[in-house]
Amino acid sequence: MRRLWTVLAVATIAAALACGCSKNETVTADESVTGNEKSVECAKETCGDAVTCQGGTCADKPCAAKTDAEVGLDVGQAPPDFTLKNLAGDDVSLSDFQGKIVVLDFWATWCGPCRQEIPMLVSLYEEFRDRGLVVVGVGLDKDGAKALAPFAESNRVSYPVLVGDQALGRTYKVTAIPSTYVIGRDGTIVSKHVGFDPAVASALRADVERLVAQSGQEA
Repeated sequence: MRRLWTVLAVATIAAALACGCSKNETVTADESVTGNEKSVECAKETCGDAVTCQGGTCADKPCAAKTDAEVGLDVGQAPPDFTLKNLAGDDVSLSDFQGKIVVLDFWATWCGPCRQEIPMLVSLYEEFRDRGLVVVGVGLDKDGAKALAPFAESNRVSYPVLVGDQALGRTYKVTAIPSTYVIGRDGTIVSKHVGFDPAVASALRADVERLVAQSGQEA
């Protein structure tokens, strides 16, 4: 029986790593449960002058503008807002990109599939940035900007890279990377992709092209 459980455990781990990297370095299963409970607790608060609740993440700042959509991580919901430092040390919020098409990518320098995905994201960004696309890379390395900055420079990452943390990983329920959200101009989630392979690359490009085309039609 012990041998059977060992075989099942190995098979489960292999399946999880097939398309993406396990993110145990940043978020553990126990932390995820705690984070979810915290999100529920925070979501009961109301926005005030000093303390706000933004999609389950409590922050000491005024309420950011939101769409009428319910805040959450499912397609059609508005993802939780957040504020992180960029590689220059400046504060950047997800809500800063309101009205744009956003590809929000959770990644790390040590993750092989993440490194494979980045050239494609750079290409998408350069192709469609003048038509309203922004790619936001949230790096989840333990060493933060110390690891992210030289990697971004050597790999010519032209889109914004932010220094992520465990709290945001829990809020977004990131258990494997890359985890990539596509967000429409209305501020709601269009799709989510976990891992990276040719099929994911094709789906991401199709999502972006469709949203760009819709923007052109509406104009």
